[in-house]
Amino acid sequence: MASKKAATKPQAQQRQQQDKRWNAAEQACREIMALLEALGPSLASQQTATQYAQMAAVYYKKVRNGRVLSPGDFNLAADVAASARRALQALAPTLDFSSQPQASDCQRMLALADEVLAAMSELKAAGRRQA
Repeated sequence: MASKKAATKPQAQQRQQQDKRWNAAEQACREIMALLEALGPSLASQQTATQYAQMAAVYYKKVRNGRVLSPGDFNLAADVAASARRALQALAPTLDFSSQPQASDCQRMLALADEVLAAMSELKAAGRRQA
């Protein structure tokens, strides 16, 4: 009986970490999309930034009801984050938003995107270590 309990504990911990990662990605995506909408006028001045923002919206629509419930949804959340980051980079190549009218929103979106991308990178690195 003790061995069965010991075997399920690591699985439960992995599941808990996965759920935490997915919930964080879900929240980040929601906030990124809200910030992209708020930044619409600023992004409109740069065509490439607008296109990346549109791609983020396309990826977000593919996430089931805006909920990250599977590895596929998490991949889409990472795509949302990557597109949002690229939109910001098209807006300000050095990622210095001090001259932007909504600098704090840009900084917040960059931080959120980087969190999701870091989680994805960490997950990929863990997969490589196991292989």
